[in-house]
Amino acid sequence: MRKLLLCGLTMVLALGCSDGPAEQGDAAEGFALLQRDATTLEATYRAGGASVRALVVETSRDVVEVTYDFGETVIGFHIDYNQGVGNFSPSGNPLDAAQAQLLTPLLEGISKVIPEEDGGQRTRVENAAMRQTSFMQIVPVGELLTPYQFVSERGWTHISCSCGNQYIGSGYYRQAGMGCGCNGGDNGCKGRCGQGCGVTSTPRCVGTTAYTQDCAKHDYGLGSFAAASDDYSFASNNCSCSGVGTCY
Repeated sequence: MRKLLLCGLTMVLALGCSDGPAEQGDAAEGFALLQRDATTLEATYRAGGASVRALVVETSRDVVEVTYDFGETVIGFHIDYNQGVGNFSPSGNPLDAAQAQLLTPLLEGISKVIPEEDGGQRTRVENAAMRQTSFMQIVPVGELLTPYQFVSERGWTHISCSCGNQYIGSGYYRQAGMGCGCNGGDNGCKGRCGQGCGVTSTPRCVGTTAYTQDCAKHDYGLGSFAAASDDYSFASNNCSCSGVGTCY
């Protein structure tokens, strides 16, 4: 009798152990906000077997560490707003297409829990989360990335908010400015240091409302993502967001 009871107990424990890891491994797809307070924001996005974990931490006053962990690919930023200096630190494998596709819904998920820049006060962590996730959308796919430093003192040049044919630097003139129709034959909001907008889409303010020459050159394939780093991270907002449900 005692032997039977022991066998039964062993079977229950074995079943419990076999079921546990399977349930823990089946993480729900979509966006999940794991932590948000004055100094930390942590979120994940999962889809199709791929996932990204974003962790943004203010380690000291106005110094923020931002990490995007895809598993075998990790991309980090060290942003020192006191010194106006940032460091881009990739490691592991190049970013692939499946991983890159996670960034737009990750940014949209983060934007839903963070106040709009024109309508509320963002913490340093929230601001960094929006700006660096916006920047991650233009990081090259399939290329071996190397570390580099970017400095706000090197400056940026704002362009006009009004859509039109404008000088975007380096001898180039292109259509740029606010509006989904300001697309140059592609996505709208050309020159924006943040998520663009499609002709038929009506996005809310995501990322920044800074419009600069380096961001415009990148939008037209005339400048590198690295050259736009300081614009994405530090450029002041020179254009006002017109809010939810409108093209801007």
